[in-house]
Amino acid sequence: MQSAEIIAIGTEILLGQITDTNSRFLSEELARLGINCFFHTTVGDNPDRIIASLKRAVCRSDIVITSGGLGPTADDLTMECIALAFGSELKMDEAVLAELKEFFAGRGYKMPPSNNKQAMRPVGANILPNPRGTAPGIIWQLDRAKLISAGLLSEPGQESGANFSAGTSTIITFPGVPHELRAMWKETVAGFLSEQVVGEIIYSVELKHIGIGESSLAEKYASLLEGKNPTVAPYAGRGECRLRVTAKASSREEAERLVKPVVNQILSESGSLCYGRDDDSLESVVGELLRRSKLTVALAESCTGGLVSTRLTDVPGSSDYIGLNLVTYSNEAKMKELQVPAAVLDDEGAVSEACARAMAQGVRRKTGADIGLSITGIAGPGGGSEEKPVGLVYLGIDSSQGTDTKELRLGSKSSRSEIRYRTANESLNLLRLYLLDRQEKRFEN
Repeated sequence: MQSAEIIAIGTEILLGQITDTNSRFLSEELARLGINCFFHTTVGDNPDRIIASLKRAVCRSDIVITSGGLGPTADDLTMECIALAFGSELKMDEAVLAELKEFFAGRGYKMPPSNNKQAMRPVGANILPNPRGTAPGIIWQLDRAKLISAGLLSEPGQESGANFSAGTSTIITFPGVPHELRAMWKETVAGFLSEQVVGEIIYSVELKHIGIGESSLAEKYASLLEGKNPTVAPYAGRGECRLRVTAKASSREEAERLVKPVVNQILSESGSLCYGRDDDSLESVVGELLRRSKLTVALAESCTGGLVSTRLTDVPGSSDYIGLNLVTYSNEAKMKELQVPAAVLDDEGAVSEACARAMAQGVRRKTGADIGLSITGIAGPGGGSEEKPVGLVYLGIDSSQGTDTKELRLGSKSSRSEIRYRTANESLNLLRLYLLDRQEKRFEN
């Protein structure tokens, strides 16, 4: 079975200024192809250390993937370091240069001279197109034996973790921008690597749950967690958790066959606790339910400040079910835009069941949507009291079938961003459960 290694390049990662989400994505995608990833390395923008990391990786791994360092600035060193490490000169790729100039012209700009370096590649390497940006990568297959003979690589010893010196190692480079890397992977690299895979296939399905904690989910499926092939493993997330079902087999079809009955068992036993699988998000699942039901929703948000609206409208085609959402942060806005009675605000307060109910009714009345969803609470860090602590949130949902509310207590020690995020999750899940319930009643009738 082929092995892979990921090298994340950039001092900003080592300093903690950005989070390396690329390595996680690449590891998950490699696993889907049945390629073992044995090493992750993070290295700063230092030529000597980058070259040392590249040589070590090529000695011990069949596939070496780098992210970062392909930009136009002086500290973008990946391509130069690869050429130096493996004895190749950098040459201008005129076709790539023309594409770069066209990219800038299409946006009404003249390309800065510094971007010329992004068209340079080592002789012998193939260009990896970048459909989303100006930094193409390369795919370069290196003969380890030839590199050792040329004195560019040392014979790998036991301490390096390598078990071989013959054969090839393929270097694949990506820019550090996540959406560019993902597009390049999906459009080119996934297909290229799938043709190279020899041996066992690893196939996984991730089942996403909300409304149950990781420990409770693990207890519920304790017998499945003891399985060997397929394996079942729980993972915690922000306000949700997942069960990953993974099988190894000689073909994808056989791996899928092993996974299917376990997935079906979990789906049956979890019911509405499981909201989706793999790339599903709460907002995409809710959007599909709204579209299928031919229903519209309008939001009145207070403490989330438009976060739920943002997540819903991040889904392509959301104009099918969203027309107008409101952020009514102040009491005055709640009264003016949603007709929340002054008496409710005076007697119960903005953070109350009564206010959430009135907000949901008001936004549905104002917009003419089929469903009104409201959110009001205390995100902190200030504003809480003994009676109404930070993390107290009320949700409201209104439709022709009536109005319902839900109280959340998300913890006074949680951060403002965490309270807002978990509130958004709970709001989307409330809407999801309402739509599922409505769907079931329609089928019953």
